[in-house]
Amino acid sequence: MKKLFALLLALGMLCSFAMAEEAEVLELSWDSVSDDVKALGSFQQVSLQDPALTLVYWVPQNMAARDVAEIGTEGLVAAFATDDDAYTISVYGLSVPSLEEYTAGVGVTEENAKLFYTNGIQAIGAELAESDIDMVIIPVTENIILVYAFTPLNGDEDWDAVKAAVVASIQVAE
Repeated sequence: MKKLFALLLALGMLCSFAMAEEAEVLELSWDSVSDDVKALGSFQQVSLQDPALTLVYWVPQNMAARDVAEIGTEGLVAAFATDDDAYTISVYGLSVPSLEEYTAGVGVTEENAKLFYTNGIQAIGAELAESDIDMVIIPVTENIILVYAFTPLNGDEDWDAVKAAVVASIQVAE
């Protein structure tokens, strides 16, 4: 019963994000990314055991993979950074009590979040100015989420284009 209630709360929160915006829910697609941008990177994958799911996402060539074991952050499954560490992408696979508790705990609110779809996958985007993070949360189950964290929140136009391409590339592996 608690799980059902938690799921209903999470769904209610997602619906409230969608209703907060009068415009239609944004739908992103890898097909909309230009071929020139696609050529500047390659696909990486993140696999979850339970449920068995593999997602792939694009990362630009100018960002090298970091050893997540050396970083030692809980739930971190992949990390990428430019040579000077000015721009980073971190991917987390997290087991959470509920989506609502997680989003509230990291500072996601109706004011700083937006519900959208990327290649048919439901996601929540949020700008966390106090942490300098642009975040994408993908609910996988009621207690499993993937989080893509981009720092800095506000870079230059090229960084905004990179973030958009990464988010538009997130898709289920075939």
